[in-house]
Amino acid sequence: MIVIKNCRLVKALTEGYDGETADVYVKGNRIEKILAAGSLHEEAEGETLTEIDGRGKTLIPGLIEMHAHLYGFIFNYYELQCMPEGKIIFGVVDFANEYLKQGFTMIRDCGSSYNAVATVRNAIEEGIIKGPRLVPCGLIITPTETGNDCFSDLYFEADGPEEMRKAVRTELQKGNDFIKLMVSGAFMNAGAEPGIQVMELDEIEAAVAAAKRKNTYVCAHCHGASSIKDAVRAGVRTIEHGTYLDDEGLQMLKERKDCYLVPTGAVGLYCLDTGNPDVSEELYEKSKAAAEIEIANINRAYHEGLKLGFGSDIDLEALRRHPGYEFIARKEYYNFDDLDILLQATKNSAEIMGYGDVLGTVAPGKLADLVLVDGNPDEDIYVMTKPPVHVIKDGEILV
Repeated sequence: MIVIKNCRLVKALTEGYDGETADVYVKGNRIEKILAAGSLHEEAEGETLTEIDGRGKTLIPGLIEMHAHLYGFIFNYYELQCMPEGKIIFGVVDFANEYLKQGFTMIRDCGSSYNAVATVRNAIEEGIIKGPRLVPCGLIITPTETGNDCFSDLYFEADGPEEMRKAVRTELQKGNDFIKLMVSGAFMNAGAEPGIQVMELDEIEAAVAAAKRKNTYVCAHCHGASSIKDAVRAGVRTIEHGTYLDDEGLQMLKERKDCYLVPTGAVGLYCLDTGNPDVSEELYEKSKAAAEIEIANINRAYHEGLKLGFGSDIDLEALRRHPGYEFIARKEYYNFDDLDILLQATKNSAEIMGYGDVLGTVAPGKLADLVLVDGNPDEDIYVMTKPPVHVIKDGEILV
């Protein structure tokens, strides 16, 4: 049994306990109980305890990243296409464990080559290696479109409902957990127009239906307003990016109780960094033209009360260079409140991904994915840019 004693809790992220400080007990891979700070001397009898003295530091649920590309351990996607499968696999392991070091105990991967993330997920689950929980989609399903050759190893091209069904079934057959579609153009695809819709409604519907038959869901890359609205109409679970979200699309999202927006602020910041040698002039100009529009639309969605997921869409170098990059982006690029950003990275994302009953809050009976941080992140989100004191995943101290 592990006890994290004398720790501070965030009320909005705690269930089954009302105090501000506590001793949190972990047995096996679950949180067993939360008791008042100072309970240790009464509870220790007959138990072998591993003690962590929180010293008033804040204990929060494990962080969740909803939009990663773990194969992308470098920004140069042409170089990635030339790499052998083995190097990609080890890159995924390295990237996943950098996330873990920063407090992320669950990562939803939104597209990687060679089925690498599912392979690494299996190795973690079998105890061969250590790492966070991984939720992969495999290849991204896209229609034939300008710029696809930029990510030829990442895309599964499919046109028409029949090919969409086949593509979905193929990626799920490989052991992936959900499906990712390219419904609009993309900023990083050379020659592509991010705002246009590239996938037809009947194609999206076919993919959603095929995924639903396997008890899973579709997430949709959508920048343009029409692509967002057709993806919502078709029944996808998450809208990724949402750059050109309009009033009608926002209202549609407000009316749906099973479709959510996942903004990705960090990649926006990264692509506007004039000192970044990996950002081409075309990508910089596209990003600069869209930035003010995106900021206004995402802030409007936030202030309208949408439950937002937490995604960053960055490469490994960016994550290492800017720890907590998405927290910074949601504070400085967008304009979100500190506690809401923390909720998005934990409780909201767990619920959106369907894990709200076992993850996302500090509560008796939930899985013991926990992070101890030095400071009060609900009042100062920049605490999340510093290395955590400890990271516990599935009841095991990994950091």
